[in-house]
Amino acid sequence: MKLTMKHIVKSSAFTLIPLALTFVTLNFYGFVKPFILVLLLFILFFIYLKAGFKNAFMFSVTLFISTIILNFLVALFLEDKMYYRPYEKLSVYNAELGRKLYKKNADMIFNMPFGDIKAVGNLKDIDLEPRKIRFKTDSLGFRNNGNYNGEKYVIVGDSFVAANGTDQVDIITTQLKNKWNKSVYSLGYEGGIPEYVRYVLYLKGKTEKDFKVLIFLFEGNDFPDSISKRQMIINKPQRKIFYERIKAFFEETALYRYTFSLMARFTNKHQKAKLFYLQGHRIGEFEDYVNATERNSYILPENAIKMLYIIKNRIEHIFFIPTKYRVYFPFIENKDKIELPHSQWKATQDLARALGVGCTDLTEMLRKESERLLKEGKFTFWKDDSHWNGYGIAIAAKAVNDYINKVENGH
Repeated sequence: MKLTMKHIVKSSAFTLIPLALTFVTLNFYGFVKPFILVLLLFILFFIYLKAGFKNAFMFSVTLFISTIILNFLVALFLEDKMYYRPYEKLSVYNAELGRKLYKKNADMIFNMPFGDIKAVGNLKDIDLEPRKIRFKTDSLGFRNNGNYNGEKYVIVGDSFVAANGTDQVDIITTQLKNKWNKSVYSLGYEGGIPEYVRYVLYLKGKTEKDFKVLIFLFEGNDFPDSISKRQMIINKPQRKIFYERIKAFFEETALYRYTFSLMARFTNKHQKAKLFYLQGHRIGEFEDYVNATERNSYILPENAIKMLYIIKNRIEHIFFIPTKYRVYFPFIENKDKIELPHSQWKATQDLARALGVGCTDLTEMLRKESERLLKEGKFTFWKDDSHWNGYGIAIAAKAVNDYINKVENGH
């Protein structure tokens, strides 16, 4: 029988139903990238058209139900094995902020077999430091022991402030409270200057308190070559947030995360890392952080300063966190350099002058403590992780305490 145009249009329209269900199903798989998804849907359209509506619909329903069951099984048996630290497990989309943040009101005990340099850098000969850590978040999705309660000082930064890989008892706010009775709130997650501004605005929208901000800038990744216009956007349109919420729904499923991690593993998408020797200890550092440390010159992008001007009236002080490579450089065996430039610190000083605030370099304080602890076989950074540990955080906590005392005493 000869097909009429009306029949072809009708068949094509019906084919869109199983195709739409297949589209939804494929979003549960982390290895299906947008271009692959479009290609698959294009091919399946013609396959479904030829197979007929009934067969196409039955196949798409079977695929969907099988995927839901598979997601349940992964969540039940494999989810905890996917993660080597709480960060990935607790990272969820926050619609109010318009980006990911930690899951609200979480409190978990996690056995970390190793740190990020082993996991992401894929170094095989590094000294491993397995540890059990508690990870607790508040009602906004930041790592604190309690909700914001009008604290005058708010610490802002990335995973160093959040203390990834370190127990709750050693995070900077806990140490400030336990050692010096200073109540300070933390806005720490990941990102850079554009994200830090958003975190401050997020808290500002939740309280009428006139808090002051202490910004921690990490040498390794807080000094980018450029900041895009997209990163500068503060208020996203509602349609963008709606799209991101739908996308996050799939990305936060156990099946998506598991298949995404498998894809990364098999495609060998790892950050490169370097191994260094310190008195018989094998420690690692990401190559990107080493390269940033060795920059001979650096100028902070102008739009980064523009972003900070949005919260200029709240910024009180800037603290500079050096890389592990810089801290331990004097003690590294068989190094091929005599000294390191300090370009990011100079950029921090220029930034502080532009904002009319002071700044503190934590390098020498960390080096002195690192040299002292090295004699005891202890470190201020995890050997298998790019982040500082409780000893390193203690130095930062002391610097914050000294600064607050100085301000409150009128010096």
